[in-house]
Amino acid sequence: MRRLARMAAIAALAAAFLPLLSSCDPDEEKPKFLSKEEIEEIHERQKNNIDLDKYVEFRPGDCPVVFTVPHGGTLIENSLTLRSTSNCPDPDFATDLDYNTRELADDIDGEFFRQTGHHPYMVIAIIKRNHVDFNRKKAYAVPSGDEKLAKVYDRYHTLISNVLDTITRTYGHGLLLDVHGQSHSEQIDIGYLLPVSTLNLNDNTLNGGTYAANSSINHLYQMNKSRYSYAQILRGDKSLGARLYANGLECVPRPGNDTPGSTPYFNGGYTTLAYGSRNGGVIDAIQLEFRYSYRDLATERKKAATATVKSINEFTSALW
Repeated sequence: MRRLARMAAIAALAAAFLPLLSSCDPDEEKPKFLSKEEIEEIHERQKNNIDLDKYVEFRPGDCPVVFTVPHGGTLIENSLTLRSTSNCPDPDFATDLDYNTRELADDIDGEFFRQTGHHPYMVIAIIKRNHVDFNRKKAYAVPSGDEKLAKVYDRYHTLISNVLDTITRTYGHGLLLDVHGQSHSEQIDIGYLLPVSTLNLNDNTLNGGTYAANSSINHLYQMNKSRYSYAQILRGDKSLGARLYANGLECVPRPGNDTPGSTPYFNGGYTTLAYGSRNGGVIDAIQLEFRYSYRDLATERKKAATATVKSINEFTSALW
């Protein structure tokens, strides 16, 4: 396994034993007693200490692709504060579980290696959204004033930032895919930060305006080696939607289904905005909202993972 939990545990044990070893100095003749203030300081440090790897899973990769899974965590702890509308001023407050997105991401990880011989980077929430919402800005993500959960939030996003810095230096471009689940339609919502009103526009209008610059795949459009039009990359024959549909997954936008119209649709959240190329940089980001039937049964998750990885490889190889 490529997880760091064991390494972190070993490091923690080593750190814990160092004071014990140093206290066994044979030259010390008298025992040392801690003052009341020193004991209180130790207790305060222990109270604020938190095993971050327990709440966020990180898997290192060896290619310029990152998967993030913010809402699939199922861990609830009674000792940790629960988010509520009173302690979290989020105007879009929610605690819904994106059922089986962790399991789907695990299948995607394994399938990615099977198809390419490479591992994507994976940053996965273990803790439930009831405690931390990683797809929100920090002020909306954790209960107000909760330092422990703020550290968990920082851990998740620091991992992403560090990975993307590495990818930028190593490859000069990268793709982040934020994995979610939705139950409002029988398709995958592919989110590029564009509202439905923009997707309702015709291709000529999309290609002639500043719509690419307002999307999370602006860099991908600007640098694509074959100079495909923005509409082609967004929802045309060179789009991720075209590849997903060709590989058996219903989605929007794609050729023949270029806008959700009046159907509910998620166009991307905080992660897509914070790390995509709408604000510059060489990392593009796409939110993938998988329909329930692609996540429910193990057999269907496997099919969805296989098709997703194949589609991503086809999509990026045509543009990078």
